[in-house]
Amino acid sequence: MKKSIVIIIVTASLVGGYFKLRSMELEFAWEKGETVKIGRGDLTIPINATGPISPLSRHQIKSQASGEVIEILKFPGDPVKEGELLMRLKKDNERRSYDRAEADVTRTRAALESAKIKGRRLKSVGLQQAKLRIDQTQAQLDLAEFNFNKIKRLFDDDQSSNDEYVRFESQLKELVARLRLAEADLADAEIAIELAHQDVVLARAANDQAETALRDAEERLAETDIISPVDGVIVDVLTQIGEVIQGGRTTLTGGTVLAIVANMDKIYVRAEVDEADIGAVCNLVDDWAKPGFERPDVQVPIEAATPVKVRVESFHEEEFTGTIERIYPEPSSLNSTIVTYQVDIVLTSDNRDKLLAGMQADVEFTAQSAYDSVLVPHEAIHRNEISDELGVYIPVDTPGSDEQDKKFIPCKFGLDNGMYAQVLSGVQEGDTVYTKVPRRSTGDGDS
Repeated sequence: MKKSIVIIIVTASLVGGYFKLRSMELEFAWEKGETVKIGRGDLTIPINATGPISPLSRHQIKSQASGEVIEILKFPGDPVKEGELLMRLKKDNERRSYDRAEADVTRTRAALESAKIKGRRLKSVGLQQAKLRIDQTQAQLDLAEFNFNKIKRLFDDDQSSNDEYVRFESQLKELVARLRLAEADLADAEIAIELAHQDVVLARAANDQAETALRDAEERLAETDIISPVDGVIVDVLTQIGEVIQGGRTTLTGGTVLAIVANMDKIYVRAEVDEADIGAVCNLVDDWAKPGFERPDVQVPIEAATPVKVRVESFHEEEFTGTIERIYPEPSSLNSTIVTYQVDIVLTSDNRDKLLAGMQADVEFTAQSAYDSVLVPHEAIHRNEISDELGVYIPVDTPGSDEQDKKFIPCKFGLDNGMYAQVLSGVQEGDTVYTKVPRRSTGDGDS
């Protein structure tokens, strides 16, 4: 028992001694400080943003036709070409609609021809008859007027009887009335011709409407074969065999969405950039990418645009590149605390085909850069307590002692990325600075 107690006491003493020595060593290292030599390098200050991977466009595939889905030929993930068949609908309903529309065209076309014939008949027969009746009645009236004037002279000379005078006078009045009636018939014939012309106009409109309905029915019949409007990739199929879908002609919503095709000619990151950074992003691009400027007629070469780095979690070891294509003029996210602007970045790297729509991407814009500059580690920068200047501490020899003192050197700094800062004046490449300032010192300007 005593032996065990002794072992425990000895062990504890050894452990305690080790940690005491270790503490003294660390304290000595801190009092001595740590240094690094200043070097040269490139410094960039990025602007970071996030956004989803998006295709050039997404097309909702609908049909103007109604009917039962009887065949589906393409499924999510399948590539498609413009005009390629995606699915088929049963044609029975649209075939009946087409037959009815065709019958309506036949009926209205016949009605139009009938109206034209009636108009030609009124113009060539009815009008001419009315004019001939006027001419005939006018000739009879002229003869009756001549006879009446003749009998009137005889009557005035007492050479004709009163009965004869009255008979000729009555014939004259009757022919005057018949002439007025013939003139009225002529006016009626002219009105009938105008009405016949309007009947032709109405019949032609009805026929045009019927022919339009026939073309629509023909299109709907053709649209029972659902085809892709663009080259792309099937994103989703939203129907199944046996489902009866409603066409766009019978619903206010434009019809049932059958599938979604994404145009993958271009792949974008639609990044959300904070309002504090959007000005710097605008400075990276040519005017044509900014709001309010005309875009060039020719495509801008990729090498002429400012590159943007893109990373996604799914391929975290790979880097993708793109260029800024468009900066939107209004905020896409606006609330009391956060305002962001959408920036379209078209991906240009050869490995972009790996990306899938909807992936969340991290975007890095290189807003400011300094190349081949004197750089100092961020932990070597200090503020002097006396002068309140920023600068660095350098080691200096202490006369009559092997220990080194520290001296404060005021510096002017440029870009700073949080790890390194650009030195514009104060120290040079190759100078030694403290990254951990020694605790004990008698030099001027200690902090």
